[in-house]
Amino acid sequence: MTFARKMMRFAGLLIMATLLFGLCVNALAVVDPVEFTMQVMPDSLTAPGDVQVSLRVANTGTTDMKDPVTLYDPAGNVVASFGDGGSYILSAGAFRTWEGTWKMTDEQLNAGEVVYTLKYHLEDENGDLVAMNATASGKVAFIGERVDLSVNRSVTPEVVRSGKEVTVTYELYNSGNVEMKDIRVKEAISKNAQKVDRLQPGEKKTLTFTAKVGNADLTSSADITFKAGDDKKTQTKDIAELIIPRAQPNLKIELASPQTGVNIGEVVKLQVIFTNAGNVSYSNVSVSDVNKGEILTNLSIPAGATVTEEKEFRLTEMTTFKVTATLPDNTGETKALSSANELTIGVFDPEKTLLLTLNLTADQESVQKTPADVRFTLTVTNNSNIKAENIAVTHGETEITTIDALEAGESKTIVRDVRISQAGKFRFTASAKDTMNNVVAFDSNTLQVAYAPATPAPTKEVRATVAPPKTVTPAPVDSVLYSARNALMTVAGVLGVLFGVAFLLFAVSTVMRLKNKNKSRKAYDHLELSERRDYTEPAENVDDEQQPVEETAVETTPVDEKPAGDGEGGYRFTRENEETAAPETRHAVSAPKAEEEEE
Repeated sequence: MTFARKMMRFAGLLIMATLLFGLCVNALAVVDPVEFTMQVMPDSLTAPGDVQVSLRVANTGTTDMKDPVTLYDPAGNVVASFGDGGSYILSAGAFRTWEGTWKMTDEQLNAGEVVYTLKYHLEDENGDLVAMNATASGKVAFIGERVDLSVNRSVTPEVVRSGKEVTVTYELYNSGNVEMKDIRVKEAISKNAQKVDRLQPGEKKTLTFTAKVGNADLTSSADITFKAGDDKKTQTKDIAELIIPRAQPNLKIELASPQTGVNIGEVVKLQVIFTNAGNVSYSNVSVSDVNKGEILTNLSIPAGATVTEEKEFRLTEMTTFKVTATLPDNTGETKALSSANELTIGVFDPEKTLLLTLNLTADQESVQKTPADVRFTLTVTNNSNIKAENIAVTHGETEITTIDALEAGESKTIVRDVRISQAGKFRFTASAKDTMNNVVAFDSNTLQVAYAPATPAPTKEVRATVAPPKTVTPAPVDSVLYSARNALMTVAGVLGVLFGVAFLLFAVSTVMRLKNKNKSRKAYDHLELSERRDYTEPAENVDDEQQPVEETAVETTPVDEKPAGDGEGGYRFTRENEETAAPETRHAVSAPKAEEEEE
């Protein structure tokens, strides 16, 4: 019996463990998507009293709940004002809020919290319903008397256009645990103050002030006075200054694209650029194109920001984009603004796409000085399937020439002699219109012309080159001829010596003769030329200009009667005795004497 009882007890425990395990597995298999939160104000009381309760129930899952959630208050009663009789079915992502008043009891105040309960059912993996409970609590402390006035200020709109009204709202909340009385608020934008007679703990009151904005900003600030409980003393609370700016909108919309044209069926990227240089912000902005309709939605453009949005389009024909934006702003108004430009995207047939290639060469790779003359040769080839017309060839901003037309596959070579001011890189450009009447440009290869000054030739050291020795092998000569040749050479040498001696003697004699002739010339009498020459009678004075000169026969002494010479080729002159000679005709000239003196 004892053994049987033990076995029965063991079996019962095993069955219970199995059931509990199954329940745990089912519970673990259920994912709870319900989120339950709660707030209580005030968070402290000096005695049992009312508190304001705010609840929020949300379905954070992706599946609609099939059964409703039911809300119970701290006393366990269904809160009838929550949904339909206290129950509500939450769809996926939906939430439900509830606000109400609960009177705290001594027991709850001693516990320091108030608890609400939420009950509902969820399905497990097998489709069975599982009962679920969720609780939310709010802390409420029991304290003594506490004075606390909370003030929340809001401005609508944030930025105000000139001539429009701005509203400043103050939310007064008694977050203390004593009553407040005689609450007075004086706002700077208004001339009139506003008053709240009483504000119980946890109670809220709202005060509103309005003003019209002119051509300047407004400044908001407030002075608040009140009394707490039975205290007769007035307390104050200051609210800091807040600038309410006057709206200065400055928004510009531009269209751009990295492509100016695409082939048929290709995608083009349209860029819509918002440049907001003003102090007005825009939200929930939508953009529409005149041809494509609405292309962008739900955009935000903060003040002072630049926002770029992109949209892709697949084009089959040439398209012109022109957009208009609808702009709700933080001034409370909605404006419309069109883009500052239109953007046209061409669509090309690949068979009709213009394609030019340019090949550039030069007659020299470097120059030795600048400026320098360089000959450039540019070959322009039409590699497309269409005719290219009015092709403008340029270098930078300088026009070189214009090619009237190039048929498909045709080339033309342009040669230009150019004076360049400096070395560097050179590139030519050819521009023409395609089939869409768009100007397209094609660049040549870049050609480098370097600067390389002439290098002076190095001075070479002159070295004497020694001629290599030559080995002469005499040809064999007949002995008789050799002897005759030697004899003739000996005779020639003797004759040469004799000729040299004779030439030397002739030269010496010639020099001597010239020297003696010079001495004799110096010893001659230089006599007057007259009609007669008589060394014994003086000549009469005859005026050469009045008397004609007559030829006078000069007697020449025959050779055999020639007076004896002095051996030097001169003549010796004789004279009379001094007694018989006339005084006027005395000459003391003697060639030999003169010769002696000279010697």
